[in-house]
Amino acid sequence: MYVYASSLLIALSQTATPLFAEENTSEPPLKVVEETSLERGKELFTNICSHCHNISYEYSTIGASGLQGVLERHDETWINTWLTSPEALAKTDVAAQNLAESNPFGLTMPTLPAMQDENNRRAVIEYLKTLK
Repeated sequence: MYVYASSLLIALSQTATPLFAEENTSEPPLKVVEETSLERGKELFTNICSHCHNISYEYSTIGASGLQGVLERHDETWINTWLTSPEALAKTDVAAQNLAESNPFGLTMPTLPAMQDENNRRAVIEYLKTLK
């Protein structure tokens, strides 16, 4: 019986899918599929960005720019850099400086922890492309 149980445990430990996998509390990795990225981008926008930004052209009540048509005003590389660190970009880029200084309440966009992840930034940019 002991030999059989040991053999069974060894066999189970070598399977591709563990029987008792630890619970994964981290976010699932984004798939390359554009639809999934778009859905993730909308979710991130709703949960993070929409606290300050509108999906229209209008400024929000706190003076954050509306994001409809943002990809007509800035290219993807610029937006990716802005999302990574607005403060750092505002030190070297005139458009970013103007944007940071345009808030009537003196508020500036902070560097957001969620936007330190390349997949999250790409997903948000995919969603911003739909705001035409």
